[in-house]
Amino acid sequence: MSAETPRTGGPLAGIRVLELGQYISGPFAAKQLADLGAEVIKIEPPDGDPMRRWEGRATMSPQFAAYNRGKSSMTLDLKDPDDLERLLALTESADVVLDNFRPGVTERLGIGPEALAARNPRLITCSITGFGPTGPYSARPAYDTVISAVGGMYSQVVPASTVRPMGPAFSDLLSGMSAAQAVLAALHARSITGVGEHVEVSMVGALIDFLTESASAFLETGQVAGPDSRPRRAQAYACTGSDGKAFVVHMSVPEKFWTGLLDVLEHHELADDPRFATREARVRNYDELDAVLKRITATQPRAHWLERLAAHDIPHGPLNTVADLFDDPQIQSMGLVGELDGPDGTVRVPMPSTRFHRSGRARLAYAPLLGGRTDAVSAGSPASDPTSEGARA
Repeated sequence: MSAETPRTGGPLAGIRVLELGQYISGPFAAKQLADLGAEVIKIEPPDGDPMRRWEGRATMSPQFAAYNRGKSSMTLDLKDPDDLERLLALTESADVVLDNFRPGVTERLGIGPEALAARNPRLITCSITGFGPTGPYSARPAYDTVISAVGGMYSQVVPASTVRPMGPAFSDLLSGMSAAQAVLAALHARSITGVGEHVEVSMVGALIDFLTESASAFLETGQVAGPDSRPRRAQAYACTGSDGKAFVVHMSVPEKFWTGLLDVLEHHELADDPRFATREARVRNYDELDAVLKRITATQPRAHWLERLAAHDIPHGPLNTVADLFDDPQIQSMGLVGELDGPDGTVRVPMPSTRFHRSGRARLAYAPLLGGRTDAVSAGSPASDPTSEGARA
């Protein structure tokens, strides 16, 4: 793909998205749309998205690159009347405008959903906020740690005895996914009605949507789920072989998986133990069975158990770290790693997992340099960044 060739392919080819996003939630939503073939123009302040400078980088941190591939960058100072007018003019040819500002910011700038709809009735606007547009928390700064705590996510993954933030940016990523899904639904509705839509997504609401099972269980029964609630019900266990390598087993409901596991372990006497004789008993005595399984599996290396589990058709898998993940033969076979030509050379990146057999896959490009296409986009030319090439899977 040449430097000046627009990105083509994918089911969203021909859709133009303007992203007014910083950090993760908005950029992740727009990245998903870019992965589906949309032309995404990232509107940045003159000094850029703050994530560009993480880890001491001058222009392109790995985190910024992860959330902004496939986009073009246009620098505008939205407090400058001329730059604001350039943005407003650009919205007239856009299909989607996506932001993750605090509530009220776009209205104060004169680019709220009503103002933009007046200029382009077909426009879809999508706003991602931390706590929604109203309520006692709505004006607070919203970062993932805060939202993941308030929204109940940490209580599902962090033991009560371990009070600390944990894991990926749950609320940023889930709200980004919700926003991308909502934009796709709005695009479909527009194809029928011819009229745009304003979509509101909150980070805390996206978490509650994601915690459907535990939230519904509490509202119906008063039962409060914790980190071990789901593994206990699902009969999921983590074990470690004699070589120190970990793996998981998920027995779920079918009794055949329990009896098959006893064949794997060659400990059929456990079937007669009243603590484990039925699924209900195994749920009640989860900790006791967990200790028994760990003691048995510690006698042989992980490869021994994985081979036997596969032979007996028991749901299982190695507990991969990110360092292990891309060496896993299944992951390698799926073509989920590709190469992109970035400003400092070729970089290996994870590829989109969704494949469209008729519309094809968008030609991916590395994250853009700051303002790399400001003049060209303003002039109406394609938004591909001249520093980026296509992906090589």
